Amino acid sequence: MTYLPLFLKADDEQPVLVVGGGEIACAKTEALASVGVRVDVVAKELGEAIIDMCDEHGFSYEQGEYELRRIEGRRIVIAATDDDALNEQIAHDCRARGILVNVVDNPPLCDFIFPALVRRGPLQVAVSTSGIAPTLARMIKQTLETIVPAEFERLIDFMEAQKTKLRKGLSQIQPRRLFSEDVIRGPIAEEVLEGNVQRAEELFDEALARYPDRHSPALYLVGTGPGNADLVTLKAIRLLGQADVILYDRLAAPELITQYGRKDAEKIFVGKTRCHHHKKQEEIDEIIERHLRDGHIVVRLKGGDPGIYGHAAEEIAIAKKVGVPYQIVPGISAAHGCAAYAGLPLTERNKALSVRFLTLYKDQLHDETFWEGMRYATNETLVFYMSSHNYGTLCEKLIESGFDADTRFLVIEQGTTPYQKEFPGAIGRFEEDYADNKFASPCLMIVGEVTRYYEEFKWKQPPIEEGNFFEELPEKEAA
Repeated sequence: MTYLPLFLKADDEQPVLVVGGGEIACAKTEALASVGVRVDVVAKELGEAIIDMCDEHGFSYEQGEYELRRIEGRRIVIAATDDDALNEQIAHDCRARGILVNVVDNPPLCDFIFPALVRRGPLQVAVSTSGIAPTLARMIKQTLETIVPAEFERLIDFMEAQKTKLRKGLSQIQPRRLFSEDVIRGPIAEEVLEGNVQRAEELFDEALARYPDRHSPALYLVGTGPGNADLVTLKAIRLLGQADVILYDRLAAPELITQYGRKDAEKIFVGKTRCHHHKKQEEIDEIIERHLRDGHIVVRLKGGDPGIYGHAAEEIAIAKKVGVPYQIVPGISAAHGCAAYAGLPLTERNKALSVRFLTLYKDQLHDETFWEGMRYATNETLVFYMSSHNYGTLCEKLIESGFDADTRFLVIEQGTTPYQKEFPGAIGRFEEDYADNKFASPCLMIVGEVTRYYEEFKWKQPPIEEGNFFEELPEKEAA
């Protein structure tokens, strides 16, 4: 069952009708009163508590049977009697007339449900589990009550009082938004929360007079980690909220954008896989440059860490060319994330003294100097990115370079996601064990002594079902 989250405007001309006079009806009436809604109550029997509630808030109440005439002209009706058949009849009557109805403790009959609500004046945070687990919703509400102190109502009132001043001082939307974020996150808000409103106004005026009324473009190369959205950094989350434009590839978890990006930010897909470049790097560079020159804050989301096979240098060069500030926000690399979720250390005393991050392009496959250098890597951990189509050749070349045929490897598909799978083996038996296997993208291969820990140290259970966490690339639009 799906519910659309909405906040309805309270209408004094058409009070909400509550049918019922017991404890549940009283609780619903109190919830409506807490957000300033007017209520009419009708019930065959009215309890003392609901009468007191109505008297306290000036609500009308009437003792009597439910009749069809009572819902005529209503926008919202709450059926809160202890008679299931009557509640069902009220729901039927309301739906026949296009009236929104809530039947207490009966979600299938509800057009809407009541969320657990955290309220700080105009600020309202609603939590719902679609009626499935109200206890969980209540627990989340209790957590939010501690995170959002009651003093936040002062801050909302303060920002409302400064709105006209802010619009006059900063004529453009981006600097106005960034200035507001600085106010809310900084010492001005702290003064407001402590009740020092006059001091806060002085600081606000001083800061506003200094703030530039112009766009402030910037480029942020943000690592999103290997897939699991829980592994992203707090700084990445903060910068996503500032972005005017978000460029993302297929390895960035979609919820990062939906949860932390602004709804009005432009989202541009620029994903690539081998033999399928939805956007070539030159096109990506052009998009970045165009938006920077337009004064936008651009966040470039990259799977893993932006400094590892992420074209970071090329994109930084664009920011330097345009003359705007830039930052690299590190992410957990695929090597670190996949190894950790497979239970592997990447280094180990007397077994793996260092780690190499590698990928095999055509040049390396036939470069004797490259493979000669690998002769000295037998006591290292090797992590091969983006090379699944060459794993067989890779294993052969390592043996030719001096690696023992019994050297262990571990291929990890879709690491850190619910669909992570591991494929262990020895490089001398790769063709025999996996020649016909097509590994899901993305995947990487870890080679070295540390992979011998896999069977003993693995902690992540196999996926319950097969699937792709990362979406396939969409078809590229014709030019």
